[in-house]
Amino acid sequence: MLADYLQGATEIAFDFETAPDLAWAADPDAALDPHKAHIVGISLAVAAETGIYVPLAHDGFANADREGVLDYLRNRVFEHPSVLKIVHNLCFETKFLLALGIVLVPPVYDTMAAAQLVLKDENHFRRLGDVGLKTLARDWFKRELPSYRDTVGTGCFGDLDPAASGTIAYACADADIALGLYALENAWFRGNIPAHEKLIRELESPVALFTALMEYRGFLVDRTKMAAADEQAQKQLGSYRRQLENSGSRPVRVGENAATNDLKHYLFNDLGIPVLKETDTGRPSVDGEALSRMIEHCREHQPACRDYISGISAYRGLSKLLKTYIRGIGEKINPVTQAIHTQFLPLGAETGRFSSQHPNCQNLPGGDSHGVRIREFFMARPGHTLVALDYSQIELRIGAWFTRDANMLAVYQNNGDIHAVTTAAVYGISLDQARDKNQPQYKARRAVAKNINFGIFYGLYPRGLQRILRLKADQDQTIAACEAMIFNIHQAYPALAPWQWGVKEAARYRETVDTANGRRRCLSGINAPDEALQAHFERAALNHPIQGTAADILKLAMVRLVDGLAMRHWIHPLITVHDEIVFEVETAHLDDAIPWLKAVMEEEPFADFDVPLVVEAATGQTYGTLTPWE
Repeated sequence: MLADYLQGATEIAFDFETAPDLAWAADPDAALDPHKAHIVGISLAVAAETGIYVPLAHDGFANADREGVLDYLRNRVFEHPSVLKIVHNLCFETKFLLALGIVLVPPVYDTMAAAQLVLKDENHFRRLGDVGLKTLARDWFKRELPSYRDTVGTGCFGDLDPAASGTIAYACADADIALGLYALENAWFRGNIPAHEKLIRELESPVALFTALMEYRGFLVDRTKMAAADEQAQKQLGSYRRQLENSGSRPVRVGENAATNDLKHYLFNDLGIPVLKETDTGRPSVDGEALSRMIEHCREHQPACRDYISGISAYRGLSKLLKTYIRGIGEKINPVTQAIHTQFLPLGAETGRFSSQHPNCQNLPGGDSHGVRIREFFMARPGHTLVALDYSQIELRIGAWFTRDANMLAVYQNNGDIHAVTTAAVYGISLDQARDKNQPQYKARRAVAKNINFGIFYGLYPRGLQRILRLKADQDQTIAACEAMIFNIHQAYPALAPWQWGVKEAARYRETVDTANGRRRCLSGINAPDEALQAHFERAALNHPIQGTAADILKLAMVRLVDGLAMRHWIHPLITVHDEIVFEVETAHLDDAIPWLKAVMEEEPFADFDVPLVVEAATGQTYGTLTPWE
């Protein structure tokens, strides 16, 4: 019957129903975890309003031959290079197949990712919360699908009779709706944003396969180091708190979050620090932004109070570190694998960059933070080595390509040093002087140049540059000095300002902006009468082409990597952070793996991109102790 239904089909939608393994029956989330659950049935659809459900593991009921069905579908669908596999939330199904040793082969189409590239209204794309299958069935097909709880009750899907009409209808609706979404989404793309159809077919959908590899493997965590860090952080928090409570002109009740009314009274009344930010209810704020403003204020007007405000910031920072990155990560360790299986969101940012959650591994503090090295919790499995591959200066390279500035292009095409070129321009010195590490001002000047470079395309203003140099380079520069620096940069890179002007003008006209590959962002407020809102969207207009194209380049590399990883079982992707991918490689294969990974990632990402890409590799046994690979 299954073979008859699929006969001749080259576009096949499918969906899995899963249930927890017996050992995890009490875990309410186990059915979503391929390390704790199994497939109980598969629904498939090849034509609208049709479908077939194949039961594999319903308890106490007749099921199909599990191994026979999986073997047939492996060859007929999952690993067939000429069959388009259509799935809503492709990463989920891919992980359950990986648990069975089945590697899904492109072409693939993720209708959930596609829905996120469809406009929800005139000015906004759909977010993750808007693209659930039941939501889209209701919004686009006017179909109200029964909820899981209404269908299953308090048990699991494996408890249901697979021959019952309700069971079959519930399961088959998922595959049928996915097939309908495929047709509807592509029709929408062709009539509205054709580039997004290409993005889904060639980028976002195959990226879901790479994402599944990362999520399924997981990053091994050292519980012993984590416990030691917890103890150390608690001691340090106690020390910070005692200092804040007793180092002022009177005892102060600080509280667990350093936000008590007594502390606010001490800051704003006893010390006389002005209220620089208010809460939504009009009360004085002491959140992170408010503390930063207070530190800036005290730097210039009340230097004697600066250390106290910095102490509050340190207390808050360590408290967050303990809650989010020590205990927070510890709570998410999978008891089956002893690893962290973060959920990656490939469309988590409007630029197309990844975000992650449960836990968030995109913002893991690097280096020493309050005496704790969070990244050292993450380690390689025995017999393996961690390998981090990071695109060097990718945003600057993309900016050079967009602006077509001859001086920038020459730096990268001749393997030059962009920071030295900028240093020379900013300070009016020769390139040799800018490169001379023996110059007494070498480090300070280079720090300024780096911070200018990393903000150069996004509309640097004198006061903003002044603030950046204070926060990131620990340098006090006058507004006049910052104005001179920006002037010198525009002299050194003459195509920069015209590009910025052209992007903003086009954005004001269209109220949208695209990446090099056509990934669109809406800029509904760029013509708003509110100048602050207008400025926000102008920055977004400059940011999106560069950061969005960087996201596209990373994802294009992932697509190329997927093809080769199937033949290299000794390489396992673990996480991606901004412009970096971290792999776990069998140590015996390092010398083969790293050159291959670098070569794939450094390939020309798309036609006409004539700026060389450079990927830097680092290796080590923990994520916090990686060293450059030679």
